[in-house]
Amino acid sequence: MNFSKKQFLAIGLMSGTSMDGVDCALINSDAHTAKAVGKMVHLPYSPDMRRDIAGAMKEAQRLGNSVLQNEKLNQLETKLTNIHAEAVRKILSENNLNPKDIDVVGFHGQTLLHRPDQGWSWQIGDGQLLANMVNIAVVNDFRRHDVENGGQGAPLVPIYHQALIKARVDQGHGVKWPIALINIGGVSNITWLHNDAERKMLAFDTGPGNAFIDDWVKKHTGEPMDIDGALAAKGKIDHVLVTKWLGNEYFTQPPPKSLDRLGFSVMGLESLSLEDGAATLLDFTVKTIQIALEHCPQKPEYIYICGGGRHNKTLMSKLKEGGIPVDSVEKLGWCGDALEAEAFAFLACRHLLYLPITFPETTGIHQPSTGGKLYRPQLYRPQKD
Repeated sequence: MNFSKKQFLAIGLMSGTSMDGVDCALINSDAHTAKAVGKMVHLPYSPDMRRDIAGAMKEAQRLGNSVLQNEKLNQLETKLTNIHAEAVRKILSENNLNPKDIDVVGFHGQTLLHRPDQGWSWQIGDGQLLANMVNIAVVNDFRRHDVENGGQGAPLVPIYHQALIKARVDQGHGVKWPIALINIGGVSNITWLHNDAERKMLAFDTGPGNAFIDDWVKKHTGEPMDIDGALAAKGKIDHVLVTKWLGNEYFTQPPPKSLDRLGFSVMGLESLSLEDGAATLLDFTVKTIQIALEHCPQKPEYIYICGGGRHNKTLMSKLKEGGIPVDSVEKLGWCGDALEAEAFAFLACRHLLYLPITFPETTGIHQPSTGGKLYRPQLYRPQKD
């Protein structure tokens, strides 16, 4: 395998805190700049798989980092890796490619628990098994080095945001600095960019994204989300509850900082109607993003939204009331559904050339640092039933 080449064709895989499935995307990259190519694919999780992942998160919270082997979690990891292998095969098929065309796969895995204050972050996903199954080199375990060396281990996407913006600048597209890119997934995070230099970045998790809203709607209707924010649009916000939740010290902590899906609770919803609960939770997400913008060194000139939250019309409308122009990343010519998957393809390319993926300005690590672990494919024999 030639990892010294100037251009890589890489696949990225992402399964986020929303637990809705696997996003899979292709990029061409020299590990400094990148361009999305071909068709992306999304492989949704079955209801049973979503339930199993949610159960594993609770189990991980109970176990902490004290148990390295757990048979039930090991079985889930194998199942999850198989689904990711299926996503790789599907994107190869959709784009008329074969494994020999691909240089590397960036494999995020599924976060069960994120505890950077204790020096660890737990993602499941078997890198060696995936490499064997798809016959392509795989890089995964991107967060470990950072958290073990004093960083937050998140967000990891900012260096990709910076690369994409750099490409627009190099192509002569006007960019009004500073800008903010906000990913609203299960959890929300922000990348603030002052120019296209690595040391002009700031990034951190802002707080909740869609996770609490999704859970609330799922519990009461069986549907996985509040489509277009229609329920929230009909509801009345309980401002007392939102103010109480905003009392969490996380929101006043200076960045860099990060959290996971179970980072805090939203107690007190039980007495609210479906619509009022959705409206209250959506307002909580909006307020935490507004607080996050106050942590930025300078007010951004423009905000671009990626992640599933940009599909929520009510959420986008509320964000646009903040006095800063807000639009989805499609305005920049990017695919918001593929962006995080693309980012992990980019991080895998950087790993191959020993380039840093985390920085003092994005995770708080003391110096720019590499991350991830490389697995080369070995002979794979499928197990017989």
